[in-house]
Amino acid sequence: MGNTTISVDSSKTSVDHVTVRIALAYDRLVKAFESELGRFDPVVAQSLVERRASWNEAKQTIARMAGPHGLMIIAVADQGVVTSLSGKAKRCVLYTVGNPVIANDIIDIDPAASFYVPFRIALYETGDRTGAVIAYDRPSSFLAASGRPEFKPFGALLDQKVDAVITAVTRAN
Repeated sequence: MGNTTISVDSSKTSVDHVTVRIALAYDRLVKAFESELGRFDPVVAQSLVERRASWNEAKQTIARMAGPHGLMIIAVADQGVVTSLSGKAKRCVLYTVGNPVIANDIIDIDPAASFYVPFRIALYETGDRTGAVIAYDRPSSFLAASGRPEFKPFGALLDQKVDAVITAVTRAN
């Protein structure tokens, strides 16, 4: 067995964290938010992989999965359900959101960017009955943290898409 060399790098950066307070009940916010996004279907994706579909077919299939803003829910973690077993009710859900076609273009530039795409958006109830919150890190800021100027247009594109989702959700009020 040979020796394994491990290299660990660390860096600090600033990320723009956005908190949007919305005068919607939590359940209404979740419904409005989810209605503005498509849903990634892992069964369909697996079928594409198994059939060795062309990239063009994959892009068309992904476009059909994407919501009206070109983003989709990749995964959902309802953190409140289990943590409420502690005796204190919590209403919070974490979404992994993205678009595999956009992610491909980003990862083509630097595979390390797979850490950033898809990205996370949290919805939660504050407990003060004034509404609920959407919280996320602005994509342009976390992509900028990589130090790759090639990511700038992708960051701007993802910012625009998230902003469009938030605008549409706030109109649901």
